[in-house]
Amino acid sequence: MTTRARLAKIYRAASRHVAEGGDLMEALAVAAKKATTLTDSLDRLAQELDLAAPAPWRRLNAWVAFTDRRAVLIALQGLAHRLAPVRMPIGHLLIHPQRHDPFAHGHRILILTSGGKDSAVMEDTVCTQAADRGALHKVIAVHNDLGRTGESFSNEPVEWPGTQDLVRRQTARYGIPLEITARPGGGLFDQLLEQRKLWPSADARWCTSDQKENEGMKRVTHHADDARETEGVGHVILYYCVGLRAEESAGRARKPEFVIDRSRSNSRRTVIRWHPIIHWSTRQVWQHIKDRGLEYHPAYDAGMDRLSCRLCVLATRADLVCAARMSPRLTADYVAAEQQIGHTFKHGMSIAEIQHEAQELGPITRITPGAAIERHLSDLPPAPVQLQLCSA
Repeated sequence: MTTRARLAKIYRAASRHVAEGGDLMEALAVAAKKATTLTDSLDRLAQELDLAAPAPWRRLNAWVAFTDRRAVLIALQGLAHRLAPVRMPIGHLLIHPQRHDPFAHGHRILILTSGGKDSAVMEDTVCTQAADRGALHKVIAVHNDLGRTGESFSNEPVEWPGTQDLVRRQTARYGIPLEITARPGGGLFDQLLEQRKLWPSADARWCTSDQKENEGMKRVTHHADDARETEGVGHVILYYCVGLRAEESAGRARKPEFVIDRSRSNSRRTVIRWHPIIHWSTRQVWQHIKDRGLEYHPAYDAGMDRLSCRLCVLATRADLVCAARMSPRLTADYVAAEQQIGHTFKHGMSIAEIQHEAQELGPITRITPGAAIERHLSDLPPAPVQLQLCSA
């Protein structure tokens, strides 16, 4: 391998490491195959920057210590191009998301909102910061409609009733556009019965990938093209915001706040996944809702801890029973679907069992507004919930 080829390999590997949150010096050290190649790379950089220190490594360290990191990365990219014709596939070296301002460097910021508590807090956090930075015009909200159970069943929405209206009101608070998408090949229930014929699971979350992720990424493509045409930029940087929190699962706890999505990025765009509330606790979320007066779905006041599909395969048993008590017709549709495809709703738990338990407890007919805030913020055990008529 020629020196130029080795250098090109170093810079490509280092750019990926740095873009995903790694240290610049560590990235170069890890990427280099031979110490002589690394030293030669640093020496060339030092010469390019006209640094006078005796050792290349010290030169770069000194420069990094007193220079803005973005300038370091841009210089590295420029040097890589001069040393060899390197095609940087997704512009890794143009931006380090953990050290730079999304509102200054991003051309578009897409917020994926489900209408749940985490989405509401994430949207408020991002939009408030964007407004403060004069960048609210870059923000777009995206909601994915999961469809209904169909005319052959009770035609119940898979989502909680009123979710889309809630999302519209939440978005209107900030004056940002809202785009509602739907999978052309059918909603979640249609896909379950006609294509997948197996319930989704933690290991096979096709409900998220097919119904939400793929449709959301279509909007990414649309807005990347729009930014390129309307703003005349060659390479578009687009942030894709999701309200994940580390507290929810071990898998989510391993996710960084920012990460470049290499599979969705190319020579014309860089897609950066942003998890603005990844380190927030449940209590912090509810405190923010209370302090900011954010509207949330009444299902939380009825006892739900999370709000996704009404009957989500990843939900706790308590949430499933609570949802079934408020959604008897949808539960009956799911029982029929479980029988039709011959696959149990959840490992070790059938939806028929949930239906039976919900029927024994009886329907939830009344809720007390604000009960969820009291339940999550009170240091005392929650009082019995007062219930009011719920159309679901």
